Amino acid sequence: MKEYQERYIANIKRVNQLKDVYSQADEGFSVWYEGRLQAKKEMDILKKENIDLLNKDLFPVLDSLYEADAQTLQDLQDFADTLMDWKTNLDCGIYVLIHESLLSMYRVRKDRNKIIQELYKLGMGLYYRNRMFQGSQTELAKKIYFENEMVFTEGGSYLKYFDRIDDEETKGYIIRSLANISISTTDRKRRIATTAKVINIVSDPYYREMAPSLPWDAYLRKTYQQMSANRSTLSDGGLSKEELSSIMEACQIIFEPEKENKDPNIRWLWPFYEMEYSCGFADLKTTLSRMEKLIESTPYDRYDESGLYGNVQLPIYYGRLLQNNPQYTKEKNIRFLKYAYDKMMKALLSFPREKIDDFYFYDIALLVFSYYETEGVDTYHDVISRLIGRIFPQNYIRMKKAGEIASLFAAKIYENDPSHFDDISFIKEIKDLKEKEDVLLNYVKDCGLYYDFGLTSMNMKKITDIRDLFEQESEIFTLHTQFGYDNLSTRESTKRFADIARGHHRWYDQSDGYPKDYIRIESPYRRICDLFAICDHILFEYHGDMDKLTKEMKEKSGTRFSPLALSYLDEELSAKIEKVLTLEKEEYYRELYDLISSIH
Repeated sequence: MKEYQERYIANIKRVNQLKDVYSQADEGFSVWYEGRLQAKKEMDILKKENIDLLNKDLFPVLDSLYEADAQTLQDLQDFADTLMDWKTNLDCGIYVLIHESLLSMYRVRKDRNKIIQELYKLGMGLYYRNRMFQGSQTELAKKIYFENEMVFTEGGSYLKYFDRIDDEETKGYIIRSLANISISTTDRKRRIATTAKVINIVSDPYYREMAPSLPWDAYLRKTYQQMSANRSTLSDGGLSKEELSSIMEACQIIFEPEKENKDPNIRWLWPFYEMEYSCGFADLKTTLSRMEKLIESTPYDRYDESGLYGNVQLPIYYGRLLQNNPQYTKEKNIRFLKYAYDKMMKALLSFPREKIDDFYFYDIALLVFSYYETEGVDTYHDVISRLIGRIFPQNYIRMKKAGEIASLFAAKIYENDPSHFDDISFIKEIKDLKEKEDVLLNYVKDCGLYYDFGLTSMNMKKITDIRDLFEQESEIFTLHTQFGYDNLSTRESTKRFADIARGHHRWYDQSDGYPKDYIRIESPYRRICDLFAICDHILFEYHGDMDKLTKEMKEKSGTRFSPLALSYLDEELSAKIEKVLTLEKEEYYRELYDLISSIH
C-alpha cells in the first residue's frame, strides 16, 4: 500500500484506542480526566489529517483512475480490503467508494471479469454499511436496500455467461452475488425464490463440472443457512407449500445436527427450536422452556458469537415472544425475563473492549429496537441510561452539553413566562411555580440524553470520529430522527422524549429539514423541540465566535429557528452558553467516570 493509505489506517486504529474510555480508569479520576481531554485533542488532529489524506491523496487517484497502472489498482484493492475485513470494519464507506470507482473504470475498459468481481465487492460493502439502519422501513431505507439488491442482481445475471468465462474465481463471484440478492431484499417471496434457485444451481453437476475448484459444498451450506433465515415468516401466512417446504428443509439440514453436539452453538441450535414453534410442532410453553435452558447455560462472560447470541439475542427474542403472546405470560416468565435481561446487561457492560466489533454493535442495536418494557423488569429509560455513557461516551458528553444549553434557554424563558411550556400536560398540572420550574429544567436536561437517541442504534460516531460523512452517509444519517422517535415513543418510560428526537432537525416554518412528516404544531413538546433545534446547531456550528453564530442564526429567525426562542439569546445567555461550549465540564466527565467504574 501507499504511504498515505498506511497512515490513514494507522490513524483510525489510533482513534479507536483513544476512544477507549476505560483506559487509565484505574489510575483515579484526575489522571483519567486529563487523559480524556488529551485524547479528544489528539482525535481532532487525527480526523483533520485523515480528511487531508483523502483530499490530497485518495480522491485525486480516484479522479484519474482510468490512467492508473496495475500497482496503483492493487494498492487500492489492498487498502479497501484492510478497511473492510468484515469484523473490525475500520471504514466501510471508503471501501464502498473505492469499489464504486473501480467498477466504473472496469465498465469503461469492458473488463467483464473485473466488473463481476467489483459488483460482488461493492454489494458486500453496501450490505455492511446498510446494517447501521437495520429494521428501518422508511422510503429512503427501502431505496437504499433496493440499490444494494440491484448490485447483487447484476452480478448474478452473468450466470448466463457461466460456460464462456474461463476464470473460476470470477465464476465464484457470480454464484456469491446471486446468493446475496436474498440478504439485501426486503421482499420475502423474492428472498425465498432467489435462495431456492441458488440451491438448485450449486447442487447441479452442470455448474460444478464447469468450475471444479470452487467450494461448492460450502456454497450449498451457506445457501441453506440463508434459506433457514426465512423461518420467522413461517407463521405469517401467505406462503405456498413449496415455499414452506424449502424453509423447513433448510432448517432441518442446518440446525438439527447441532442437537447432537456436546457443546452446541446456540447460534444454530435455537433457530431449529424457533422453526418447530413457527410450524406448530412445539407449543409456546415448550419453546419458552427451551429458551430458558439455553440462556441459563450461557455464562455471562462467554465473549464469543455464541455467547452474545445466548446472552443478548435470546433474551431479546424471549421478551418478544412474551410481548406478542400476553395471554400466555405468567409471573414466572416475567421473573425469568428479569433474570435474562440482567444477565444481558452484565454481559454487554463487561464485554472486553478489545473484542468489541460490528457483531457487538449489531446486538446493541437489537436491544435498542426490541427491548420489552413491562412491569417487573428494568425500564427502557434505566437500561438506556446505563448503556449510553459506557458504549457511546463521546455522545454522552455532547448530549449532556445539549441538555445544559437547552435548560439555560428554558430557565430564561420560564423566568419571563411560566406558562410558555404548558402545552406539556405534566408541566401544566404543577401549581407550585418553583416545583414547576425544577421539573421543567430537569426534564429539559434529560431530553439532552435522548434528542439524538436514534444515533445510538446506528453507531455513526464511528465514521464521524475519523472523517466527514459522504453524501449517501449523510442521507442515512437523517434516519436517526425516525429511529429515535420509533424507539422512544413505544415505551412508557421514554415516550415524553420521542418528539424531541424526531423534530429537532425540522425547520420551524416546515420549509426544510427532516423528517417531512413531523408537523410542529401538532406536537405538545414543540417548544422544547425548538430549543434543541437551536442547541444542536450551536453544538455543531460554534467555532469560537458566539456573536457571529448568534447573528447567523437570527438571520434565519422564523424560518429555520423559532423567533420567540431566539429572542431570548441575548449577551447574558450567549456568555453562559459559550462557557458550556469552551470549558470541558468536569461534572459530566465525573458522571461518565462513575458509570464506567461501577462495572469493575
